[in-house]
Amino acid sequence: MTAPAAGLDMGALWTKAVAVRDGAPCGSAIVPTGDDSAAAAERALREALAPSGATPGDLGALTATGAGRKALRLPHEAATDVLCAARGAAFVHPGARVVLDLGAESTRAVKLDERGEILEYALNDKCAAGTGVFLDAIAAVLKVPLEEIGPLSLRSSADVPITSMCVAFAESEVVSLVHRRTPREDILRGLHRAIASRIFSLGGRVGLQAPLLAAGGMALNVGITRQLEELAKLAVVVPDEPRTVNALGAALLAAARGGAS
Repeated sequence: MTAPAAGLDMGALWTKAVAVRDGAPCGSAIVPTGDDSAAAAERALREALAPSGATPGDLGALTATGAGRKALRLPHEAATDVLCAARGAAFVHPGARVVLDLGAESTRAVKLDERGEILEYALNDKCAAGTGVFLDAIAAVLKVPLEEIGPLSLRSSADVPITSMCVAFAESEVVSLVHRRTPREDILRGLHRAIASRIFSLGGRVGLQAPLLAAGGMALNVGITRQLEELAKLAVVVPDEPRTVNALGAALLAAARGGAS
């Protein structure tokens, strides 16, 4: 049996780890990043390796990606979010042609060829609009748990446009709508439509086509994926655990580099 390899996706809010051995995932973990991303990474690694009985000291190779990867104290290789998203998407859904990586602080669209190799990509990492952080802020204003905003938005068929996608201005706009007694589900439908429109425009820069896979924490939001499907006129594939796709991609890269296939 080969030594395990692992991948880390060190995000602003959550740190994800995936361990692979003999070509298949053997464990994963998602932990809050908190104020010590290095400690969060080490905890996530321990939890991901626990099912196989391994420890971080047993690793044959480790690859890290994400905004916090420079804080990692363990020996590792670095990889871009784009490359990790591509590798992870090709593994969880072979034949995927576009992956939309919908994270807490950034979104990216990556177009793949039939072998899962990157053809082109587009990024939005300069503004919080259309990201998980944006959704968190609006959910807090509306006093709706984050996991409930997507399903709640599906109860509405009203068109309530959200004209500002700057977090601060959008919060003010939402407060104004609440004061006018606009139903929360109508506000949320408008919000999800606005975010999905930004993601759709980003995807248009690479050319959306099926199979279209959504990864990252926002892929768990059915309000976003439903609006994307309406805009793109394509089915959106959401893997069983979209939050670990990039960490899986990093682990597969580590396995290839470390010889632990």
